[in-house]
Amino acid sequence: MSTDYPPRYVDPRYWNPQCKNFELIDWDKWYATNPQVPKVFDPPQRKNGFQGSAFAPLWYWNRSWYCQPLAFLLRPCCAAKPEMERISDGDVIFNKMLDPKKTSQDAPEAFKNHLLWTENNYAPETLINMGSWAWRKQTAEGRVIGMGSMDYDWTSDATVFAYFFSYAIANRTTVVQASPDGKWYALITMSDPGPESLCKYVFIYVVQEGDTFETTGGKVIDHVKPGDLIRMTWDLDSPYETDDSKLRYMYFPRRVASINSDGLLVKNSPHYEDLLEAATRDPSDYCCQTCCYTCAC
Repeated sequence: MSTDYPPRYVDPRYWNPQCKNFELIDWDKWYATNPQVPKVFDPPQRKNGFQGSAFAPLWYWNRSWYCQPLAFLLRPCCAAKPEMERISDGDVIFNKMLDPKKTSQDAPEAFKNHLLWTENNYAPETLINMGSWAWRKQTAEGRVIGMGSMDYDWTSDATVFAYFFSYAIANRTTVVQASPDGKWYALITMSDPGPESLCKYVFIYVVQEGDTFETTGGKVIDHVKPGDLIRMTWDLDSPYETDDSKLRYMYFPRRVASINSDGLLVKNSPHYEDLLEAATRDPSDYCCQTCCYTCAC
């Protein structure tokens, strides 16, 4: 939640990466691959990730107690993200992360003045403010329009997994490209922009009028409205591999809080209430689902 942003935000090498697999996306070529947004929400990461006996203790669960004393003892003296706040403590964390003075005026409307909750993401991340990243206007020929870091305005949960995960991502930078029609954003992450490094591709779709989504049980997901976001990943190494069979990640980043036209913080229903319930529900209700609180009780 720091405002001391890294020097790489003004480093031209990051705005013009030379990674082996980096491309300024040819959006006509990309659309020709016929990328589809599934209308039935059945997140593949729930089935494909963290499988096998090594994950039986559920140490990756965002409320896991597994080895929790280790993270508790280490965080005060050495942590990539030492500052902590409770989601249930009023507006404290929302005001810290959504300071309108930090918002870039060039940020796309999809991200500007919004705090996103990464519900259904199994990585130990919770809240993101992309509006405070470094942004610039698009050009006719297309270019990188945004840059951010997972170190800043990007929270992790309180688990021991998150403690070490925060160190692992500390040197990763995300640059952003946008489709000409504004329906898609490519988020491209890298550790270094040089020619010997590789980058990873993630996409965000902006929900359009007429889009509807439902659960695998056929229930319409009412909270998804036009202008909301869907995070999707197909092939991490190539932007042009968008076959349905390669979809490996999908969730709805939910706008739990925003800054309104008067510059005031507002919490958005039902997103905020759902976040608060997820953060404060009694874990005892899930004892049998989580190996007795991940084998740490």
